Amino acid sequence: MIDDGAELDLEAVCQNIAEAEVITLYFPLLGRTLLVDARCAPDTGTLVRVVPMARDTGERLRSLKRLRPTLPRPESITMIPWQMRVGSVVSTGVWACLLRRIDDHPAAESCLEHLRMLERTEQLDAILGRRYEALWSRVGAREVAEEDER
Repeated sequence: MIDDGAELDLEAVCQNIAEAEVITLYFPLLGRTLLVDARCAPDTGTLVRVVPMARDTGERLRSLKRLRPTLPRPESITMIPWQMRVGSVVSTGVWACLLRRIDDHPAAESCLEHLRMLERTEQLDAILGRRYEALWSRVGAREVAEEDER
Protein backbone atom coordinates (compact mmCIF):
# COMPACT_ATOMS: atom_id res chain seq x y z
CA MET A 1 0.00 0.00 0.00
CA ILE A 2 1.28 3.44 -0.88
CA ASP A 3 -0.08 6.61 0.73
CA ASP A 4 1.56 10.01 0.32
CA GLY A 5 4.65 8.39 -1.16
CA ALA A 6 5.24 6.05 1.78
CA GLU A 7 5.14 2.35 1.04
CA LEU A 8 3.54 0.18 3.70
CA ASP A 9 3.85 -3.60 3.71
CA LEU A 10 0.68 -4.54 5.58
CA GLU A 11 1.60 -8.21 5.75
CA ALA A 12 4.94 -7.38 7.40
CA VAL A 13 3.25 -4.94 9.81
CA CYS A 14 0.75 -7.61 10.90
CA GLN A 15 3.52 -10.20 11.23
CA ASN A 16 5.55 -7.83 13.43
CA ILE A 17 2.47 -7.16 15.57
CA ALA A 18 1.88 -10.90 15.97
CA GLU A 19 5.48 -11.63 16.99
CA ALA A 20 6.75 -8.68 19.05
CA GLU A 21 6.41 -8.45 22.82
CA VAL A 22 6.18 -4.66 22.64
CA ILE A 23 4.47 -2.85 19.78
CA THR A 24 4.74 0.88 19.24
CA LEU A 25 2.59 2.45 16.57
CA TYR A 26 3.73 6.04 16.47
CA PHE A 27 2.05 9.05 14.89
CA PRO A 28 4.70 11.73 14.21
CA LEU A 29 2.17 14.46 13.38
CA LEU A 30 0.47 13.94 16.74
CA GLY A 31 3.66 13.38 18.73
CA ARG A 32 2.01 10.33 20.29
CA THR A 33 2.51 6.58 20.30
CA LEU A 34 0.09 3.74 20.82
CA LEU A 35 2.14 1.57 23.17
CA VAL A 36 1.20 -2.09 23.51
CA ASP A 37 3.21 -4.26 25.88
CA ALA A 38 1.93 -7.82 25.61
CA ARG A 39 4.26 -9.16 28.31
CA CYS A 40 2.46 -10.50 31.34
CA ALA A 41 3.35 -11.68 34.82
CA PRO A 42 1.15 -13.04 37.63
CA ASP A 43 0.46 -9.50 38.90
CA THR A 44 0.86 -7.62 35.60
CA GLY A 45 -1.35 -7.79 32.52
CA THR A 46 -1.07 -6.42 29.00
CA LEU A 47 -0.51 -2.67 28.76
CA VAL A 48 -2.33 -0.63 26.09
CA ARG A 49 -1.83 3.12 26.35
CA VAL A 50 -1.31 6.31 24.34
CA VAL A 51 1.99 7.87 25.41
CA PRO A 52 4.26 10.68 24.17
CA MET A 53 6.55 9.70 21.31
CA ALA A 54 10.05 8.63 22.32
CA ARG A 55 13.12 10.09 20.63
CA ASP A 56 14.70 6.67 20.16
CA THR A 57 14.59 3.03 21.22
CA GLY A 58 16.63 3.68 24.36
CA GLU A 59 14.16 6.29 25.58
CA ARG A 60 11.25 3.92 24.89
CA LEU A 61 12.97 1.11 26.83
CA ARG A 62 13.57 3.44 29.79
CA SER A 63 9.93 4.54 29.75
CA LEU A 64 8.83 0.88 29.72
CA LYS A 65 11.03 0.21 32.75
CA ARG A 66 9.34 3.12 34.58
CA LEU A 67 5.84 1.99 33.53
CA ARG A 68 6.41 -1.72 34.25
CA PRO A 69 9.27 -2.02 36.74
CA THR A 70 8.51 -5.64 37.67
CA LEU A 71 8.99 -6.91 34.11
CA PRO A 72 12.36 -7.69 32.52
CA ARG A 73 13.66 -5.90 29.45
CA PRO A 74 11.57 -6.94 26.42
CA GLU A 75 13.14 -9.45 24.06
CA SER A 76 11.45 -7.93 21.02
CA ILE A 77 10.03 -4.53 20.21
CA THR A 78 8.60 -3.31 16.93
CA MET A 79 8.34 0.38 16.11
CA ILE A 80 5.87 1.18 13.35
CA PRO A 81 5.77 4.76 12.06
CA TRP A 82 2.23 5.68 10.99
CA GLN A 83 2.29 8.69 8.66
CA MET A 84 -1.32 8.26 7.57
CA ARG A 85 -4.53 9.32 9.28
CA VAL A 86 -5.55 7.54 12.48
CA GLY A 87 -8.63 6.04 10.79
CA SER A 88 -6.43 4.28 8.26
CA VAL A 89 -5.14 2.00 11.03
CA VAL A 90 -8.63 0.50 11.00
CA SER A 91 -9.29 0.66 7.25
CA THR A 92 -5.99 -1.08 6.38
CA GLY A 93 -6.69 -3.99 8.73
CA VAL A 94 -3.78 -3.19 11.05
CA TRP A 95 -6.18 -2.50 13.93
CA ALA A 96 -7.72 -5.97 13.52
CA CYS A 97 -4.23 -7.51 13.69
CA LEU A 98 -3.53 -5.55 16.85
CA LEU A 99 -6.83 -6.54 18.48
CA ARG A 100 -6.12 -10.21 17.75
CA ARG A 101 -2.68 -9.86 19.34
CA ILE A 102 -4.04 -8.37 22.57
CA ASP A 103 -7.26 -10.40 22.76
CA ASP A 104 -9.42 -7.31 22.20
CA HIS A 105 -8.05 -5.56 25.32
CA PRO A 106 -10.66 -3.25 26.91
CA ALA A 107 -8.37 -0.17 26.72
CA ALA A 108 -7.81 -0.53 22.96
CA GLU A 109 -10.95 1.23 21.75
CA SER A 110 -10.54 4.15 24.16
CA CYS A 111 -6.93 4.56 22.97
CA LEU A 112 -8.10 4.61 19.35
CA GLU A 113 -10.74 7.21 20.18
CA HIS A 114 -8.15 9.29 22.04
CA LEU A 115 -5.88 9.25 18.97
CA ARG A 116 -8.81 10.28 16.76
CA MET A 117 -9.57 13.17 19.12
CA LEU A 118 -5.92 14.28 19.05
CA GLU A 119 -6.00 14.18 15.26
CA ARG A 120 -9.21 16.26 15.11
CA THR A 121 -7.66 18.80 17.47
CA GLU A 122 -4.53 18.97 15.31
CA GLN A 123 -6.61 19.50 12.17
CA LEU A 124 -8.64 22.23 13.84
CA ASP A 125 -5.46 23.92 15.06
CA ALA A 126 -4.11 23.89 11.50
CA ILE A 127 -7.33 25.36 10.09
CA LEU A 128 -7.52 28.07 12.74
CA GLY A 129 -3.80 28.82 12.66
CA ARG A 130 -3.13 27.81 16.25
CA ARG A 131 0.50 26.67 16.59
CA TYR A 132 0.81 27.01 12.80
CA GLU A 133 1.96 29.87 10.60
CA ALA A 134 0.64 30.56 7.12
CA LEU A 135 3.14 30.16 4.29
CA TRP A 136 1.46 32.98 2.38
CA SER A 137 -0.30 36.02 3.66
CA ARG A 138 -3.46 37.33 2.03
CA VAL A 139 -2.24 40.89 2.59
CA GLY A 140 1.02 40.07 0.86
CA ALA A 141 -0.84 38.45 -2.02
CA ARG A 142 -2.94 41.59 -2.54
CA GLU A 143 0.14 43.80 -2.54
CA VAL A 144 1.80 41.63 -5.19
CA ALA A 145 -1.38 41.66 -7.31
CA GLU A 146 -1.60 45.46 -7.04
CA GLU A 147 2.03 45.82 -8.14
CA ASP A 148 1.39 43.54 -11.12
CA GLU A 149 -1.54 45.74 -12.21
CA ARG A 150 0.65 48.88 -12.29
